[in-house]
Amino acid sequence: MRQVEILAPAGSLESLYGALKLGADAVYVGTSRFGARAFADNPTVPEIEKALTYAHLRGKKIYLTVNTLLNDREIEEELFPMIKPLYEAGLDACIVQDLGVLSFLHDYFPGMDLHASTQMTLFSGEEANLLKPYGVTRYVPARELTIEEIREAKKQTDLEIEVFVHGALCYCYSGQCLMSEVIGGRSGNRGMCAGPCRLPYQTPFGDGYVLNTKDICTLMRIPELVDAGIDSFKIEGRMKKREYSAFIASIYRKYVTLYQEEGPESFMALAEDRGSKLWTDYKKCQDLYNRGGFSQSYLFEREKSRIVYPKKNGHFGTCVGEVKNFTGKQAVFVAKEELNPQDVLEFREKDDTAAYEYTLKKAVPCGEKVTANIKRGSHIFPGQKVYRRKNAALADSIIRQIEEKEDKYPLTGAFAGQIGEPVVFSVCGNGVTVKVKGDILQEAANRPVSVEDIKKNLGAIGNTDYIFSEIDVCIPQHSFLPMGGIKKLRREAIAKWEEQGIPGRRSPVEYKKRNFSITDCRIEENWVGISSNEQLSTSVEQCETDVLYVLKLLELPPEQWETAVGILAGRQFALEFPRILHGKGREVFEKIWGQYGSVFFKVLPKAIVVNSYRSLLFASREFNGLIWYADENIYRENKRAEAVCQELGMVSAPKRNYGRTAVMVSKGCIFDTMEQCRKKNYRVSFQGPKGDEFTAVSHCRYCTNTIYTKNPVIGRPEQTARVDFTWETSEEVRKVIREWNI
Repeated sequence: MRQVEILAPAGSLESLYGALKLGADAVYVGTSRFGARAFADNPTVPEIEKALTYAHLRGKKIYLTVNTLLNDREIEEELFPMIKPLYEAGLDACIVQDLGVLSFLHDYFPGMDLHASTQMTLFSGEEANLLKPYGVTRYVPARELTIEEIREAKKQTDLEIEVFVHGALCYCYSGQCLMSEVIGGRSGNRGMCAGPCRLPYQTPFGDGYVLNTKDICTLMRIPELVDAGIDSFKIEGRMKKREYSAFIASIYRKYVTLYQEEGPESFMALAEDRGSKLWTDYKKCQDLYNRGGFSQSYLFEREKSRIVYPKKNGHFGTCVGEVKNFTGKQAVFVAKEELNPQDVLEFREKDDTAAYEYTLKKAVPCGEKVTANIKRGSHIFPGQKVYRRKNAALADSIIRQIEEKEDKYPLTGAFAGQIGEPVVFSVCGNGVTVKVKGDILQEAANRPVSVEDIKKNLGAIGNTDYIFSEIDVCIPQHSFLPMGGIKKLRREAIAKWEEQGIPGRRSPVEYKKRNFSITDCRIEENWVGISSNEQLSTSVEQCETDVLYVLKLLELPPEQWETAVGILAGRQFALEFPRILHGKGREVFEKIWGQYGSVFFKVLPKAIVVNSYRSLLFASREFNGLIWYADENIYRENKRAEAVCQELGMVSAPKRNYGRTAVMVSKGCIFDTMEQCRKKNYRVSFQGPKGDEFTAVSHCRYCTNTIYTKNPVIGRPEQTARVDFTWETSEEVRKVIREWNI
């Protein structure tokens, strides 16, 4: 039977142990530095060292999140001392976003697996293969892939594939979101995301949480996930409580095992029976946490409207009743589920805002009436839905399961000795036996030592992570040995066993700075990014210096590509492919390219602007031999990352001096969410709660969306200028070119 890993989040030490106890095969956890959840209650390095011992003795794994962007000082001065003790303690893998971090960890910790984070925005196994030379053994593809794309990706590589199956879903493609940084200076790529997709926004179509994705739950689709070849089922939730991590991990472990052992017929029988244990557990998952109800994620949902819930943010709860009548002081409803003391219930308006909330005082069986005293002035009406937002009994039962689960690792011991010879204490565990010699066993002059005394002192290890399940003692009668010697022998034996019996530990490593080469590639010409032929004509007419015109093929209609080449009339230009190319969008683009792309082989571009690993593969296939410029979203926050880009064939593109910032690139669509889909490219501005203004642009041809800052962002002057036009008019184009002296 193929081993499918259940990977749980550990935003705290409690969550780490809770998840491992109740069924997770592995957990992913960060320290206080360099992880994508800087505000979680992250454990310390020594605490993770200790947890590694706990995990490895039980055949489990721990992965460290180092999935943010680091600067040169952090990589060269802080990363090594943080990873060193964990590496030596047997850390199973690091999850990485930054190419420089990837290169560094591969150089200095070659015995450790490296996992490419979902923040790398990988769409296929082909793209993941680009990272194999840097020690990547597993990758987490973008969460927007369909199950068909996952199957195809699995065929393209021998790397392991890890897929999110439960929990929160970002609105933006992970790693491509700059909205938190733009709004409040808290960069998601530095682990400080402020959750802008959970905020309410004002749009011309109405107000709401238009970027608020539902939590995902794929429990009912386990057969398809297993059969797709997924190696690791990943649960999101490092900001959630330990009972969430532990319970969700236990449920996925339970039903993956059930499917693999009992087959599809048994699983489908449960899935089709709404009264089955599978559906009961599904409801418990909802009770613990769900945002807007559950979706089945982009893996299975084909309608985007099922992904986003614009009415309400936060825990949605589960519907447990409907008001039958209301007297003005009391509301009566029939419980659809068993209710417990301390359950928090909420009467909800039609728009899902709270009308009244109260805490239940006593248990109510399913099917019985509940009479609730209502505060005067509350809006209660027949037919009103009643939701449970906290299932107190469920949370308490999970915590009890965690706390009652045996914590200590069992060892066996054997104590033996002969008068006049050193005693020997053997400790056995995990298939490893060690022996330690102690003091010479003496003949007792007065009171001999008893077998019970020896067992008691050898077994007194309550302050460790171990317990002796059995201790054999074999000594002659009338023997004597000081109790202090027995305790010392016990400590020495356990220490020796830890050296040999704990799997995964590695030899010490030392830091010796290693040089890496970067070619200095200075860019002499100014850059002008073009989204329309009107902008191109104006720019060509206005510009006086050497210019590289960047044709943005996402925006520039393919029917106008040949005209654009004619307008350029021998001037230098580069191509920028759509950043998001997978699934139907990729199929559409490749069809368009086959129909219209031949013009770029008659008049070759000077360069390709690479804005994704997919576009790098496309460039290597279609335009090998040209200059490949790594754009700003191929992050190069440190010199090591720049060196890796050069090893992959790219040189750094200049930073933008002028242009609107793409703060989100998404598969979600505001127009579809607000039931305003027009089946054609459209642009609309909207506003956040603090007055921040953005503009959403739909790219219907490729079924993607980009959210920009409403106004252009002005950067500092550089040696060369790079301006980027989106929907500027000709007059605006002229003004910008004059201002930047292009």
